[in-house]
Amino acid sequence: MGKFGIKIVLISMIWMLSCNSSNEKVIDKTKMSIVFAELKLAESQVSRLNFMGADSAKVAFKYLEKEIYKKHKIDSLQYLNSFDFYAKDKKELLKIYEGAEAIIEKKKNKKNPV
Repeated sequence: MGKFGIKIVLISMIWMLSCNSSNEKVIDKTKMSIVFAELKLAESQVSRLNFMGADSAKVAFKYLEKEIYKKHKIDSLQYLNSFDFYAKDKKELLKIYEGAEAIIEKKKNKKNPV
């Protein structure tokens, strides 16, 4: 194998290792559903507070967002990378959305029993 073949093998190995390392940081689907649901609930909570300015609402949401990430021991970059990862497979992303929707409905039903 010549220098060109060795370069191809090395590039292939680096590429495979980088793919594996990025997948290790992907948040699992269940946790993604929970975090997504909590972010949507926080967004809803902020919108109900009727802040006078959009800046105040953004600050309030950013605070809640950071607290959610801290609670689940993740950061915004990990969440966004995981979201991008799942967005490549629309069926998987739909499962995450459906899981989040079920969590939100369950929380709504707890607050408003029939």
